[in-house]
Amino acid sequence: MKDFRNVHQSDPRFIHLAQQQLKLSDDAQIIEDSLYSLAKRVVQIQSFVTREVGAMEEEMKRSSESIKDRNLAKTGTHQQLAMTSMNNLALMLSDVQQQMQQAMMAGQESGRGKKKGKGKGKGQGKTPGALGQMQQQLNSQMQQLQKSGQSGKALSESLARLAAQQEMLRNAMKELTPSAGQPGGTEGGGKLGNLGKLMEQTETDLVNKRLTEQTMMRQKEILTRLLQAENAANERDLDEKREANRAKELPARIPPSLQKFQDRQKQQTETLRQNLPALTPYYKKQVDAYFKTLGY
Repeated sequence: MKDFRNVHQSDPRFIHLAQQQLKLSDDAQIIEDSLYSLAKRVVQIQSFVTREVGAMEEEMKRSSESIKDRNLAKTGTHQQLAMTSMNNLALMLSDVQQQMQQAMMAGQESGRGKKKGKGKGKGQGKTPGALGQMQQQLNSQMQQLQKSGQSGKALSESLARLAAQQEMLRNAMKELTPSAGQPGGTEGGGKLGNLGKLMEQTETDLVNKRLTEQTMMRQKEILTRLLQAENAANERDLDEKREANRAKELPARIPPSLQKFQDRQKQQTETLRQNLPALTPYYKKQVDAYFKTLGY
């Protein structure tokens, strides 16, 4: 780009620079194929990669056409737009790598926790709560960007990175709860219904460089509904645990051998009471007290 700014159309170097631009377009094909292959395996970034790679390829093609027409102004514009898509892809891949590393560390910590307490934390990390934490971090980044006063290229790169993160969260939510984001979805007691549509509106705002108060209010609603879904899931799990651990009243069962012994003992006691010898009132009172202690 810098070389094209300093070269004249009649300069012999112009042909050499044009050939370099064509070589860059050819070499980019390898990168494009690799990114498309990655996007197929990681569905959360599929639409972002498709959009940005397509834009990069198109702008590089247009820059080559502008070079053929010796239109340096258009050449620089298309090269700059191609660079923007390249930077957006680089930032997205960096964030994905960082999140994957954090997820691996969290998985290792969760595994150690399960060994210490078996049966606890089953399914942890695959709940609306995990998404809620990531959404909260994203909202904080958006607030910081809104107050930072960034502009130009730096602002565009930051907004593109945030849009990619929101898209990844939306796709992760759709995987976790297939009905979320679909019209009439009722997953999570209705807490996640149409939530994907709100996230998609935020992505559109960020791609179009709109970071308004309306956008931030929408982000608060998204976070609130994710937290509500987490609370509903926690209450459901707690109810299931209570129901599973509730004591059941079972009728007392006496072994047959003990029952026979008790019946025989009762019969012997009744026979003894009926055949008591003549006793003085004092001893008769003592005998009655004795039988009462036996439960007769």
